[in-house]
Amino acid sequence: MQSVQIEQNDKHALMKLLEPLTLTSARELKPQLQQLIAEGVSDMEIDLSLVDLIDSSGIGLLIATRNSLAKNGGGLRVIGVSSEIQHLFKAMRLDRHFEVEGKTSAGSRS
Repeated sequence: MQSVQIEQNDKHALMKLLEPLTLTSARELKPQLQQLIAEGVSDMEIDLSLVDLIDSSGIGLLIATRNSLAKNGGGLRVIGVSSEIQHLFKAMRLDRHFEVEGKTSAGSRS
């Protein structure tokens, strides 16, 4: 099962998730994220434009990823976020820890 597409360019990586970010997909993604960070990636974008569901495991993975990137002087940006997930992030104040960009403003990105 392919749940993610990854583009890496030096210290930057773009991950496009192809399915909901739940316990199952978070377990699959965690080693891939750790590998990218071990290879020197310090800035990451995670595209959630195809994601309509995120659970506590997915949120935990985003927070852990952000913390690991911050240790390397970098950061996390989550793009293509649906309005429902964006409201969740704001309610949990996650938008204070990483940049969150909704679907409408991410529409011009490829």
